[in-house]
This record gives sequence, C-alpha cells and structure tokens, in this order.
Amino acid sequence: MHSSDNHRHCFLLKGSVHEVLSDFLRLCEQLTEPLICAHDITHYQQLASSQNTSFRTCTFKQARQELGSSHDAILVDLTHGVSASALAILAGTVRGNGVFAIALPEGDWLSIVDQDLPRYLPWPYESKQIDSSFKRFLLARLESGTSPFTAISSKRHSPHQTPLPALDCLNENAPLTQEQTAAQACLLDLKAKSYVLIAPRGRGKSTLLGDSLAKLQQAGKKVALTAANQTAITTLKKRYESLVAESDFEFPFIAPDALLSTGAHWDVLLVDEASSIPLPMLIALNEKADHCLFSTTDYGYEGAGKGFGIRFCAHLESQSDHQRRPLERLILRRPIRWGENDPLENWINDCFFLAPEPNTETPCSVLNNDPFYAEYRAIKGAEWLSQATLLSQTFQLLVSAHYQTSPDNLRWVLDDPSVSTYLSMQDNRLHSVAIVTEEGSLPDELSVAVLQGTRRPRGHLIPQSLLAHEGIEDAGQYRYWRISRIATQANEQNKGLASKLLNHLETRAKSTIASERCDFLSTSFAASPEVVTFWLKNGFVPVRLGTTKDQASGSYSLMMVKPLTDEARQQASRWHRGYLANLAINLPRDYADIDAELALKLTTSCLNETYHNIAACPQDLTEKDNKDLSLFVYHHRPYLTIRAQLTRLVVSKISHHQLTTTHPDYPLLHAVISQPANRIDFSAFHLNTKKQVDKHLKSVIKGLID
Repeated sequence: MHSSDNHRHCFLLKGSVHEVLSDFLRLCEQLTEPLICAHDITHYQQLASSQNTSFRTCTFKQARQELGSSHDAILVDLTHGVSASALAILAGTVRGNGVFAIALPEGDWLSIVDQDLPRYLPWPYESKQIDSSFKRFLLARLESGTSPFTAISSKRHSPHQTPLPALDCLNENAPLTQEQTAAQACLLDLKAKSYVLIAPRGRGKSTLLGDSLAKLQQAGKKVALTAANQTAITTLKKRYESLVAESDFEFPFIAPDALLSTGAHWDVLLVDEASSIPLPMLIALNEKADHCLFSTTDYGYEGAGKGFGIRFCAHLESQSDHQRRPLERLILRRPIRWGENDPLENWINDCFFLAPEPNTETPCSVLNNDPFYAEYRAIKGAEWLSQATLLSQTFQLLVSAHYQTSPDNLRWVLDDPSVSTYLSMQDNRLHSVAIVTEEGSLPDELSVAVLQGTRRPRGHLIPQSLLAHEGIEDAGQYRYWRISRIATQANEQNKGLASKLLNHLETRAKSTIASERCDFLSTSFAASPEVVTFWLKNGFVPVRLGTTKDQASGSYSLMMVKPLTDEARQQASRWHRGYLANLAINLPRDYADIDAELALKLTTSCLNETYHNIAACPQDLTEKDNKDLSLFVYHHRPYLTIRAQLTRLVVSKISHHQLTTTHPDYPLLHAVISQPANRIDFSAFHLNTKKQVDKHLKSVIKGLID
C-alpha cells in the first residue's frame, strides 16, 4: 500500500545475488524500471535476460550520473563493496512511496573482502589486511532499533512479499508550492544583485529554477542558465519546456567556461548546483549579469553546500551597491520528492552526518581561567566506534569548513590505517580538528620508479609529488605527517586555536620512537593569500606550486613542509631554494592569473639565508636541471614540471653561442621559453597532439643536453 505520509519504503535484503534480485523485483513488479547499483554489476547483467521485469544497472562510479534523475525503486548491493557517496546520492533520487533497498549476504558480511576499499588505502595496504571499521559502523546503523529498513532474508523464510502499488505519474506541470511561490516572487522582483538558494535535497530547487527561467524569459529578460554538469539538470529542463512548449524560446543553457569566454552580458543568470563550480569561477560568473541566482544543496552527497555557503555568501554580501541589496537568501524547507520527516532521509543524514546538529558552534567555556587552555586527543580507526558523539561533531565541523568533505571521507577516516585525527577540546566540546596522514618511508626501488614515472602507488601525496614532479631523488626516504584537513569552529576562529593544535602535532611528531620518527610536517592545499599566511606563520616552507588549477577550488595547489630534524632542515632549505629559482621563471610567464597579493606570499623566502627574495635565486643551469631534463627525455617526467629548467637550458645555450637562430627548432624553443604554457600553439610547428609535442621536445632537448 501507499503510505499516506509519502515516505519511502526501505528494505534490507539478504541472500545470494539471485535470491536478492528475485525478492527485489517481486517488490517492484508494478514500479517503473528499477535501478540496481553495485561495485561489480556483472552478475546482475547476466541475470537480466532471465527476468520478466526489466531493470537498469550502474556501478558505484556511475552513481553520480543519476543526479537530477527520479527513480521508483533502487537496490544498492553492498555484498562485495561499499560506497558511502553512492548510497547518499541514490537515496536522494527515490520518489515518495518508492523503494530503496540494500543487499547484504547471508552470514558474516564483515569477513568478505571489500573490493571498493583499495581506493581509500595507501601503499602497501591491501583490502584483505583491513578489518573494516566503516562496515561495522554501517551495519550497526542498518540493524539498529531506529533503522527504517525492514529485513527480508531468503534463508529465514521471511513472509512472501506483496508487490508495492504503482506510483502516480510525475506531474511536470504541478503548481508551485507556497514556499516555492514565495521564493520565486522574491526572485522576480529583482531587487537584489545576487540571490542564493540553499536547500536540502528533494525540496524542489530544480522545479523552481526551471519555472523561474521560463517566466523571466517570457517577461522579456535576457537570461542564461549554467551548471557544472548538464546531465544533472533534467528536472529543471522538463519544467522549463512544459511552460514554453507553445513558444519559440530555446533552452538557454551555456557551460560555465563558454559563458565566461563570451563578451555577452545578461539581465539574469541562473547557476545550478553552484557548489560544484570553483569559487573564483563563481565570482567571475557573478559579473556576467545584472542579477544572479546561485542554487546549491545545503547538505547531502556533495558534502560541499555549507562550505560553499560560508565562503561565497560572505563574498556576495561584501559587494557594494547603493541601488539594491547585495544579497537575498531564498529558503525551501519542505520536501517535495517525498513526505516530511522521511525515515530514509533522516537515516542517511544521521548515518553520514550530513544534517546540521543544533548548537554545534556554542562558544566553549573557559577552564582554569585560561582562554587558550585546550585538551588534546588523538583517535584513529576502530577507536571511533565507541566515540559516536565526537565522530558526529568532527564531521559536522569538517563539512562546514571544507568544500570537498563528502560521505566517502567517513570511510577514509575509519578504515585508512595511516590516518589519525587530532582533536582540540575545551570542556569536552570540540573546537578544532586536524586529520593527519602518515606518508613516506618508501623503498629505494619504489622511489626510483616513482621518480622515473613508471609507478604511482596509492597515497603518499607529498613524497610522490616531490619525486615525480620535482625530481628530488631522496624525497621518498623521509617520513611525513601530512595535515590533510584542519578546521576550527566558525565562532572560535582567529584565536590561535589551529596554530596551537599544530604545535601539539609537532610535539607528538617529535616524541615518537626512533623507528617511527617524523622528519617533516607537511600540507598541500588550494593556495590563497590568507591560507598561505597561516601556514607561513606556523613555520611551513613552500616547496612546490602546482602547474594546473584544482577543478574544485579553482586555485593552484601549494605544497609546504616544516622540517623537524637537522637533516630535514637542510633538505627543506635546498628544496625551497629550488622552488624559488623555478618560480622566478614560471610565475610571470605561466601564472599570470595569480593576483599580486598571493604572488608576494608565494615568492617571499622563508629561509634565514642570503636568499631574501625571489630575485636573489641563481638562474644558471645546474646539475639538478640536467637531471630533471633527463627524466623528461628518457623517462616520464611531465613537461609542465621542467619548463623552468628548459628555459635555463635554452638561455645557457644561447649565451654560449651553442644555440642560434639557424637551429631548425629555434622558433619552437623560443615560443616554449617565452609564452605561457597554455598559450603555445604547437600546431604552428606541425605538432597536433600531446604525444607528438612530448616526443618532439624530448628529441630536441636530448640534442641540447648531449
């Protein structure tokens, strides 16, 4: 029967693939094309031809492609692998009164090797070595007394399941709800420069955007719509088309990069799932129209909405406009895709800490009359299973502070043996958190393979990048503690709490036994002036600037280290000098989009030596340059990482009259050393593919260095 409250039906199906599929399809006999998702869908595809009911399949990796879709029924098979993000994504696409089922095997699921686990594990760990704490965590929640899942076991003679009734057809032309109507009226008034629509999944954001897009167009406004992924705007497009079916209007979708590259200006620009677009790009998009609406999910599988809201809304509110309000916030609270207080939504949010907790940012009380007093704790792996409250507080803080925190990060923290979480607390209230990954101590043979570009072992970000991108031959032998996340409660920031947590980390790192010594604290992050300032203030030294922008942040990544031993300090000094020497060449040529404030932070020397600034760095060709160029010529060193070295080589050859304008490749080499990497037209030299470019450059450089 249909539930009067429009809640989803949740089932926990246990048995073999064949038994689970039979039970699931029996439940869904009258529902439209069920979807089955698993790590490996081969068995389900093989059974498809023997079933009377048709169904679709997708892997965990393909689950994101279902964004914007609506399903009557979904089965997620967790027997041989678990994806937290796939669970959260797919649960948000099931209609009210639809079916969401999870499949597990009969017997001991926890002992089955998880095939999805390797992507969370650094070298040399393998799935069979790990007793998954995340699987224990998830199973406890599936079988708890508050779980919405009804268990159906093929081996235990569960009652025969009656098929659920068919669902009503979706009405693409359903009238807007009272909340949607109020939000739309505010938007159509166009009294603010920018509008932000942040709401949980299933609240009708897409319907509201599609409806508003059509009405603005019908009112004669020049409008455009953009989104990071066009496949995720299916519902929005259907609503729009239902309202303009009798007119000649065209769906005004333009991809973000194409929109920014045009000189056109719009009356109104709508940006869907804005948190999926890099912040610098959002700021640029906001200048392309008189009015902009940015819509995104408050919390959910993206794990990005709250961080987006904090950062981007602060920027929008800071805009000065005397004629209109800088920002108007639009609110949708009532679910439309399913009923209010839906048990599945509540379970997903509770399980993966996606919904905000009340009073998570209550100011901490002061102990011992010391406002800087703090207690520190370190928790890892299975220890989290007995710390439910702290685990919830930790992820609430990470979701609010980091735009890339997702449900998959929960599995990473619980199951990666190299990860420890350090907490700074007052009165048992969490105010700062740092997630630390132990890296390095790579065998010599593996380090050489990474240096030459023939191996890419999982994890070990810092030593791998120093080897593969900077050619630092001994980088693999050192031990690093990488701070991969650090965050402080919003109302406790700018009090030095994060810096004190770093000081505690340093003390812990130095106090480990000799066999587990830590040589460097390290970090890698999206570079911005304020974040670089924080790490510089805490004694970290830049050693590598990324060559391309991170897709999520829209910024270049910066790698920094803090040496903890005498030998490490000598190495950090050498690495930093090499970084400054290369940046002196690359910054003005290849990083023209970095603003002056950030450039100043990146180029200031952190060393108490003669290298006071970037201009003081040696610019002559060095032995290290020859080694780097040889790694490109004879191995797999990326071209973008040897541009400074190549520049010094060409300049040296010219100054010694060993390279003149008569050289057949002089025009190519001149273009390479003088033009930004992304502006060089290699086709002018009859090099039309990356493979052709690399092959030819290797041949030319080989001739020069030989």
